[in-house]
Amino acid sequence: MALKKSSNINHPRKSSNVHVTKSGKKIKLNTSLTDKVKARRDEKALRKAERLSKLPKGRFKRILYRLHPKQLKEYWFSREGRLMALKIVGIGIVSVFVLMIGVFAYFRKDLPNLRDISGSNIGGSIRYFDKTGETLLWEDYDAVKRIPVKSEDIAEYLKQATIALEDRDFFKHGGFDMKGISRAAWANVTGGSTSQGGSTITQQLVKLSQDWSADRSYTRKVKELILAIELERSYTKDEIITGYLNAAPYGNIQYGAEVAAQDYFHKSAKDLTLAESVFLASIPQSPSFYSPYGAYFNEENSRGETGNEALVGRMHYTLNIMHEMGYITEDEKEEAKAVDVLATVHKTESKYHNIKAPHFVLAAKEELEKKYSAETVNRSGWKVTTTLDLNLQTIAEEEVASGIKQVEKQGGNVAAFTAEDVETGQIVAMVGGPDFTNTEFGENNYARTPLPPGSSFKPYDYTALIESTENTGAGSVLYDTQGVLPGYPCTNKSIPKNGGNCLYDYDLRYPGPITIRYALGGSRNVPAVKAMLIAGVEKTIDTAESLMNASNPNSYGYNCYAPDTVEFVTANEAACYGSSSIGDGAYLKMDEHVHGLATLSRNGLNIPRTYILSIKDATDKTTYEWKLEGGTQVVREDTAYIINDILSDPNASYLATKPHTMPGNGGAWKVAVKTGTTNDSKDGWMTGYTSKYAAAVWVGYYNRTKEMSGYMETMTRPIFQNWMKRAHQDLAPKDWEKPAGIQTLSAYIVRNSISSGSRVPSPDKDLFPSWYSKTNSSNQKRTIDIISGKLATECTPALAKKEETGGTATQYSSDTFVDGTSSSTTNEQDDLHKCSDARPSVTVNRSLGLANSYTLSATVLPGTHALNGNEDKGAGKVEFIVNGEVVGSHTLTGQGLYSINYTPTTSGNLSFTARVIDSAMYDATSNSLTISVIALKYNGNGKFSWTGASGSVSVYPASGGTPICSNSSCSVANPSFTGGSVYARDNSNASPVISASD
Repeated sequence: MALKKSSNINHPRKSSNVHVTKSGKKIKLNTSLTDKVKARRDEKALRKAERLSKLPKGRFKRILYRLHPKQLKEYWFSREGRLMALKIVGIGIVSVFVLMIGVFAYFRKDLPNLRDISGSNIGGSIRYFDKTGETLLWEDYDAVKRIPVKSEDIAEYLKQATIALEDRDFFKHGGFDMKGISRAAWANVTGGSTSQGGSTITQQLVKLSQDWSADRSYTRKVKELILAIELERSYTKDEIITGYLNAAPYGNIQYGAEVAAQDYFHKSAKDLTLAESVFLASIPQSPSFYSPYGAYFNEENSRGETGNEALVGRMHYTLNIMHEMGYITEDEKEEAKAVDVLATVHKTESKYHNIKAPHFVLAAKEELEKKYSAETVNRSGWKVTTTLDLNLQTIAEEEVASGIKQVEKQGGNVAAFTAEDVETGQIVAMVGGPDFTNTEFGENNYARTPLPPGSSFKPYDYTALIESTENTGAGSVLYDTQGVLPGYPCTNKSIPKNGGNCLYDYDLRYPGPITIRYALGGSRNVPAVKAMLIAGVEKTIDTAESLMNASNPNSYGYNCYAPDTVEFVTANEAACYGSSSIGDGAYLKMDEHVHGLATLSRNGLNIPRTYILSIKDATDKTTYEWKLEGGTQVVREDTAYIINDILSDPNASYLATKPHTMPGNGGAWKVAVKTGTTNDSKDGWMTGYTSKYAAAVWVGYYNRTKEMSGYMETMTRPIFQNWMKRAHQDLAPKDWEKPAGIQTLSAYIVRNSISSGSRVPSPDKDLFPSWYSKTNSSNQKRTIDIISGKLATECTPALAKKEETGGTATQYSSDTFVDGTSSSTTNEQDDLHKCSDARPSVTVNRSLGLANSYTLSATVLPGTHALNGNEDKGAGKVEFIVNGEVVGSHTLTGQGLYSINYTPTTSGNLSFTARVIDSAMYDATSNSLTISVIALKYNGNGKFSWTGASGSVSVYPASGGTPICSNSSCSVANPSFTGGSVYARDNSNASPVISASD
């Protein structure tokens, strides 16, 4: 049976994606995206297979085959080659972009944020002003002299000249110039140098502001480029050019246009002319060569030009560019070229040229450096307003200049002065030496040099004693007697230079028990050392330092050194002993000492001492502003007030001339005063304070190698007293505020003479702190002889008697070095006066002086006792008395004639007598004389009348000479005296008169 043939046999299945054209060509169509992708992959694989079939086997052999010159062109111009080239370029672009981002990120992470383009980190001149902020004291510069200014304070010519010379496309680029970079890169490649130019002004500002001038590496250039781009995005073009002109180098140490203008032309940058602007713009590329202040200005460069010649050529070139850019006209260009700018350049001046109050300013700088570090200060460009009061500073300088003459007479050559405003802690005046320009020691600031304070330290001794003990006040007793004390074995009572080892007083007198008031006022050494030892040496020094500088951790303090120490550094310090209580072997600084006294004046409140009121940066932004702080109570108010009261008591002071009051506006100021003299007479001090100002004077030889002669007060008092007087004369007086708890209690009475200046007896009541609770008073009344300090007798003269209530020294004693069995001599009777003593005598006379004056005279003779004083008795005196009123007196130096000039203030018969009081307080009164005083009256028409004369008179002109008229009824026919003063005398020449005028 024959099989039926299938219709599908030998007929392949027709694909659904194949299309046959009329010509019979088959076209394969993709019916889906997947098919399309697959088809392309297959086609690519087929082409690759065909290409590889023509190439050697192995990857490396194929690379070598393609590098063959015959194959290069064929491949790279084929479709596959072109695609490969596109891939390589794309990958390269992406790679470079990623690389640039990486490089930017790598370098940017270590770069600063350019928030300030003033160039402050390269330094700038610090300007110091007085307290008003108006008077410039000094422009300070160390390695950099620079004063940043605002855009409007810089001449447009200077901006234009700089742009023309440094960066013509400044207003076109975004921080860098590709043409300049390319040109520099090509030069560097061909020349092998990385110093070829190409930097824009923006890039130069970055370099200056980051202090990269010495770094010429490629990495620095990358960093510079990054910051330049950021700078352009953050600031305007005007801000950038201003920043550059404030930072550009214009000479040796001159940075910035303002300093350059001031130094070269003595004018501000805003006032520069075109020629001057071009001159300055030509310098920054090479200041050492182009600047007249530069080190190589007079040397030749590689082209054989000196700096002078090259500078002129560069200026002319700059003017040509400015003309091309349209900044100036042809006429302006030629006029500027004709100007000899170099002839107008000023010479450089000393760093301290025109400095005012130099020692004060340098002390203020020292305070700044301690607060901010020297590096910060030197790079700041700040405007510093100080605490200096120019009026008070001028007074200080005048008084030091006047007083130095006396210092030189006594063997010294230096005087220093410091004053502080008590209310604020501000140093208002400082003179560190008499002549800042002295080449040997003028710049030494003795107000900031460690110096031994001598007895001026003693207020701190007694402050510590009262503060640290329970029952010590101004009326308490310490014994001023020689004896064994720690550090003083006292086996030989000779003076130290003769081998003595006792503590001794300056006058070699030891009056026994004395009060704290008279011990401090009399500047006694023995009680002062005892005060420190009782309170404790460390406690006393801690108290002193807390008063002087508790608020200032950078202070010097009070330090002891071995004898003959020259360098006052920590390595040379020695332990302090009792001798430091009198400034022996110990040192402090004057301004800190003054602050310690000011703290006492504030009743123990320590506020920070300062030289600085405010600091402003170059943009006038306030960096620091002083504010009065509450302070720290370092000693109790009672203690400080008692010390203030003692030091301002003229009766307790040993000084013969008393600077304890100063005239003020509407009254008198009380002044607390303490002097100081070192044992070797190399230092003299006078310190003191009111409730307004504290001040100190020191005198000596510049290196402390010479002793001075005479009394230190002769040198120090005029400077101190005159400054205090002038500083307070227009101020209303204000006393220290008395604490509520201060007690006024009975006190030991000092009757022995302490010194020629102190007045005894001391008061029977005195000040004690609120915590004082000791019962020490006695209600027993006694009549005391104030001369001997003993009980008065019937022979004691009335003037020497005083009724008092008081107890013994033992009852008031705070002296732990004396046992409780000691007593005063108040139970002994006066043995100085005898009932048989003869009194002194006095007779008087009077004679006519010129016009309406008398010369009143008294002849004084002694009785039993001397008229003048001695160690135990004060000097006597003679008083001139008219109508019962004392009109003049003299302290007696011995027997003889004493006289005064007296001008009557009333007419008629006046009674004139004299009284003499000798050193033992015996007195006597003279005979009486009558003074007839005429009252003259002018009646007009040349006629005079008078009262107080019995006979005829003569009328004289005020200047004396020939009488105007002379008779019983004095008249003048043609008066020639009209408008002048006249006087009359009776013709017996016995009476002066009161002047009269027509």
